[in-house]
Formats: sequence, structure tokens, C-alpha cells
Amino acid sequence: MSKDERSGLLATGAQVDNPAFESSTRSVPISAFVAGQRDCQPQADTPPTTWLERHMPGTEIPEALQRTGAFCGGIRRDYSNRLPHTISDFTDGLSAKTLSAALFMFCATFASTVALGDVAFRETDGKVGITEYLMLQGISGILHSLFSACPLPILRPTGPITAFMIDLYQLSSWVGVGYYALLSWVGFWVGLFLILIAVFDLSVYISLCTRFLHDIYAVFVCTIYISDGIIGVQQRFQKVEWAQAFFAGYLAMFCIIFSLLFYYIDRSSILTKRWRQTIADYAVPLAVIICIGISYAVKSDVDVDRIEMPRNFAPTWEEEAGGKRGWYQGLSGGGVVAASVSLVASIPIVALFYIDHLFSCILGQKPELGLKKGEYYHSSMLITGICNLILPSFGMPFVTASLPHSPQFTKALTDYDKTKTPWEVKKVHESRLAPTLVYLLCFMGLVVPSVLELCPEGVVNGILAFVGLQGILPGTGNQLIDRVVLLITHPSEFPESSAPYAQLPWHRIHLYTGIQLACLTACWGMRFTGPFSLAFPLVIVGFVPLRLYVLPKYFSEAELAALDSEGETASERKAAALEDLDGPHAPEV
Repeated sequence: MSKDERSGLLATGAQVDNPAFESSTRSVPISAFVAGQRDCQPQADTPPTTWLERHMPGTEIPEALQRTGAFCGGIRRDYSNRLPHTISDFTDGLSAKTLSAALFMFCATFASTVALGDVAFRETDGKVGITEYLMLQGISGILHSLFSACPLPILRPTGPITAFMIDLYQLSSWVGVGYYALLSWVGFWVGLFLILIAVFDLSVYISLCTRFLHDIYAVFVCTIYISDGIIGVQQRFQKVEWAQAFFAGYLAMFCIIFSLLFYYIDRSSILTKRWRQTIADYAVPLAVIICIGISYAVKSDVDVDRIEMPRNFAPTWEEEAGGKRGWYQGLSGGGVVAASVSLVASIPIVALFYIDHLFSCILGQKPELGLKKGEYYHSSMLITGICNLILPSFGMPFVTASLPHSPQFTKALTDYDKTKTPWEVKKVHESRLAPTLVYLLCFMGLVVPSVLELCPEGVVNGILAFVGLQGILPGTGNQLIDRVVLLITHPSEFPESSAPYAQLPWHRIHLYTGIQLACLTACWGMRFTGPFSLAFPLVIVGFVPLRLYVLPKYFSEAELAALDSEGETASERKAAALEDLDGPHAPEV
């Protein structure tokens, strides 16, 4: 069917007759293709037997999330499957991509970690600051990159975590419990719950959240980063002279523009292919260096606010008697009050981490990203739980995997064939070296702070905005954004697309997109509810029954299979692998 013919059908809202599309919505069990049965007919789907299988959209749970029924079964399966890659987890990191991806992710995470640490310092009256934030990111990140079965998700203290840290400080004054004692107890409960989730394979219930919710949450987080970058520039007008604030805004804008230009330079024909690829790999570091140079070129004409870094590894808080507090605080103090109050306070944090951490792992290991060493979830949750169990006892914040950094890091490690549209994955340089290098660079801020203090604060705002933009630009893998573009595109001009939903009538596509945008609006509405904004994970959870029980009343099963598609199922990928091995002897699906 030609583009014009298809566009005409879409413009009239007619159904497109495509038997191949209908067959693609049905999964075939891999048991039909086991040894000795290669030439048999596909068997009927096994009826769902568990509550989860009966209620999730579709009948197939990703293999890496499936419950084993054994104590620590998912954790043991993770490490057993990763064990054959032990050597390649280090040797595959000996590439130029490792350095470029690590520098990009260091710039992307360091800027926001320092900014959040500064906010925590001001709002907790100096109880927690930049030192604790960088120490947490470095220690937890290195532990995760070296000992988790999936080393690539980026661990760091996020914006919601900082909000929780501030609320705990206010809560400690209200209940009359020491801040560090309350922080340690909350960390104990959060870590314990996350460890139990990992031990009993409870991550499997994230399977109820499909691409419908993944795309909403990813856009929500990315727009928060863009908003934070813009607000940082805006608030500077209330603190310093306007000339100084305007220049900081210019630096933020220059950082975004240069980063985008360098990132997409390999789509041009200037210079050589190798030079274009190198510039694209180091887009953000190059943009930062240029902006730092501009800031020093005009320093005699305008004052420039720059990052202020701590000068050592000592804790931030100074005791009344003089000197810094000790690192270890422990669970002493507060007694039953601290233990019981912290148990209640830990519940929304665990709910947030369950969604945030697993979504980061899911989106960072999606099939289209081209990872070859498998998917892993339970071991990552275990390491994160251990970090949250121990590190808050040292006065550090909580930690979880981060969006949009986790999938962006995977993409930064990827070699693409950019002659094709969309870009085709050639190789992902999966290793433990790349994430470990990111976290070692975080410690650099405490070892050589004078180097990082060269960076203007306006550039930090620009980096935050660019990280958000990079996650939601059209064609970056978020189908919600791609379909939002269709809202302002005439049906006759719809681009050719391999996405399953491209075969549907345009008004059905727009209806589904409108529902997702309404959900996104609800997420943003929670941002303006004061202290209740920390309950936004409950809003996210509320979208699960919307997808399970409401949408099927307005969309057919075939429509939802196309609109909410994650691509090939695990069974289909295995069947395709067998077909590759056996050639024409493999049965057609």
C-alpha cells in the first residue's frame, strides 16, 4: 500500500485490512518449538493460572521478572545468567564509547546532584549538603555497577528524594526526634522493604505497568528536568542584578544550543565521519567547555556565579562545640517513637522507589536498545536496598535508579547505523567499567573541587534542561511524544512508521494520546499540591486500573495491542532466534 493510499484511509478513519498486523498481536508459546517439535503447528496459548496473569494486559510476563517460587530465586537467577559475561563485563569496556558515555553521564548527573545538595543544605539548616550527596552517589553507584547483574542503570539522589529529606527534617522537629536518628530509621525500613521485594520476587508486579504508563512517566520526569532548568534561571533574577541574571540565562541557552548542535552533527555532511561521531559522543562536555570559556571572556564586564564545592570529605554539619559531626550516626536515639514514625514515613518512599527504580531498569533494558547480555531486575533492587539500609546511618540521603539518565546512558554506549531511519543499533558496549567511571568522577568533585568550580551556575541550568529535552525529542523512542506530533499533523502528512499503531485510524490514535496527556496533566497537577505532592506515586499507581479495566471498554484488544506495544514478546524473540538457527526448517509464526 502506498503512502497516499494509506494516508487516505487514515484521513477517513477507515480500518486498514492487515492480516499480518492481526497475527502480530498474538503470542505463540516457545514450547511449540522445543527440540523434536520444530515442524509441529503452534500450540494454543496456555490459559493464565495466577492472579497476575489474569489481570495484566496480555498473558506473557517478561522472563527476567517471572517469579521463581524459591527464596531469593530471582536474585540467584540474575547472577546465574550474568555469570557467563563476567570477563566481557570488563573487556567490553575497553572502548572509546566508555569514556565518552561516562563523561556525558557525569555532566548530566553531577550538575543536578550538586544543585539538589545545595537545596538540601539550605532547607535542612546545614544537616545535609553537597558532600553527603556526592558521597552517596559515588559509593552506591560503584557498589551497584560492580555487584548488580545489571550495572548500567544510574543510581543517584533525585529531586523527590530531596523533598523527602526536607520533609523528614521538619517532621523530626515536630515529633521531637533527632534528625539523624529519624533519617537512619527511615533508611532502615526503606532498605528492609526493598530487600524483601528482591528476595520474594515482588518486582514481578511491575508487569501490570505497560508502555502506556512507561511513556507517561518518562515524559513527566523529563519535563521536570526542563522545568527545573528554566526555574533556576528565572529565580536568579530575584537574587542578583539583572545583567548578571541575563548573562546566566544566556549561558544556559548557549549550553542547550551547543549540546543539541553537537549531538546531531553526525546527521550533517561537514567534516569526516569519524570527526562527526567524536563530536556527537562528547556533545555535552564540549558545550560545557565552550560556555566556561565564554564566561571567562567577559568576566571583567559582568559577575558570573559559579558552582561552590566543599573543600574536603568531612560531613557538612558542624557541631555546636565546634568541629564536624562524625560520619556514623546509627539508630540510637528516638526509641519507639523514631522507629514507629519512621515506619509510616518510609511507605511513600518505598512506593516511589518501586516505581522509579523498576521503570528505570525497564526503560534502560528495552529490547529496541539492543542489549545482548539479558535483562535483570531483582539483583539491582537488592543492591539498592542494601545501600538504603546502611548509608542513611551516615547522614546520607536515599538513593534509587534515575530517569531519564538510565536509558540515556545505554544509548550513549551504543554504536548506531545512522544511515537508516530510525537509527539501527549496531553494538552496545555493555560493561561495568563505564558506570564505575561515572561514579569515580563524582568523587573528583571532592578531590579537586577547584576544577569543577570553573563551571558557571547558568551552565548547570542548561545541562538540566538539555537532559530533559534529550529524553523527549521526537524519534528518541517515546511513542507518546511521537503521537503528540501527529496531533498537529494532517493525516495525509503522517510519516511512514513501523510502529504497530501506524495501521490504526487516526482518530483512535488521537483518543489514546489524549488520555495519556490527561494522565500527564494529573501528574503535573500533583506538583502544585504542597506537601501532598510527595503522594504522586499513588497517582501513578492509579493509572494501572485505568489501563487494565477502563481502556478495554473503549478500545478493542487489537487496538490496545498496537497502541500499547513493546515490540516483540519474549517468546517471539526466542522463536526468531530458532528461525535464525534453523533457517527454512523453522515453522512460520
